[in-house]
Amino acid sequence: MVLFPPMINVHEATDLIHKHLKLPCYGEEVTEDILADRDYPPFHRVMMDGIAVSWNVFREGRRSFPVAGTFAAGVPRGKLTDFNSCFEVMTGAPLPEGTELVIPYEHLEIENGIAKIIVNSERSEMENVHLKGSDALKGDVLLKSGMPFNGPHVGIASSVGKALVPKKFSINIISTGDELVEVNETPLDHQIRRSNVHAIRESLRLHGFHEVELSHLADEETAIEDHYKKASQNFDLLIYSGGVSKGKFDFLPSMWKKLGVQEIFHGISQRPGKPLWFGVDEKTNTRIFGLPGNPVSSLVCLHRYFLSSKEVYAQLVSDITFKKDLTFFVPVKISSDRSGVLKAIPLPIQNSGEFSALASSDGFLELPKDQSVFKTGEAFRFHPWRPM
Repeated sequence: MVLFPPMINVHEATDLIHKHLKLPCYGEEVTEDILADRDYPPFHRVMMDGIAVSWNVFREGRRSFPVAGTFAAGVPRGKLTDFNSCFEVMTGAPLPEGTELVIPYEHLEIENGIAKIIVNSERSEMENVHLKGSDALKGDVLLKSGMPFNGPHVGIASSVGKALVPKKFSINIISTGDELVEVNETPLDHQIRRSNVHAIRESLRLHGFHEVELSHLADEETAIEDHYKKASQNFDLLIYSGGVSKGKFDFLPSMWKKLGVQEIFHGISQRPGKPLWFGVDEKTNTRIFGLPGNPVSSLVCLHRYFLSSKEVYAQLVSDITFKKDLTFFVPVKISSDRSGVLKAIPLPIQNSGEFSALASSDGFLELPKDQSVFKTGEAFRFHPWRPM
């Protein structure tokens, strides 16, 4: 009987992957401090369509103002010279010099060029004005180096003239096995269609990875080795589906060892997905995931160790008992109520090859190995199949 070496646990595996692989799904990092190149906003900015008036004149009791002109966003700042009059101003326009109050149209009646305030309410100086420099002053640090950037971060950088463009991250997904045929082929009784790689590619696409190619290799050592030598030169990450267990035709771990790839770990105390392999080829700066070939195992490992980012928790709606000393990943259907609490409905699954059982699932719960009875109402980490 061939045994795995002593297995590490889920958290040790996670730490090792984070150490050796900068997970791009967490976002590309800002490589320098992003500073405000001027005050933001760079002028007193009108926040509502309406009229701009002198605060002092308004405070003295005037409620009717001749309209002296109109200013829209994108035009230079105007100047009010007759303080008893007003300007019509649009959202985004610079507040005209000589005015310190914006009154919205819905509080006004404008007839024959005269704006009358018809809604009396408490008002304050610079009301409905986005004050110059209130967001940031010139030289302020807006984004710190090392922050993972997202959409808002890209917008902030763009506003100060910096282009944050994520580096391309190329991935090759490789299926192995003589039993696999293409999707458009009719399999013989002893064959199955090549489905894992398509499920993996779609999962990657949903998480923003688009530089993905598919390959297939028969269980032939020379072909596997030749492909690896070329692929490791051209891709940042290689994801293999199958070929990493202890079967007679599972050539990958020995091939990687022969070619000088550093094995970081092989085997995790979890179900499903125990044979997961991870390594680094320092010569080509390529990272390699060897996913188990069983469909459920491969998708669980991909999402748990590569695609999961923020922590989300869901409550069990029924008890689960699992007495093995393993972390247990359970497919679940998710629901929620008006309280906002996510509820996890466990789905029955017989084994890690039962792909169809995932059809109604939204993801899986991670049940810790130091516990054997998991009670209704307890919350555990939820890993969704698609980003939440």
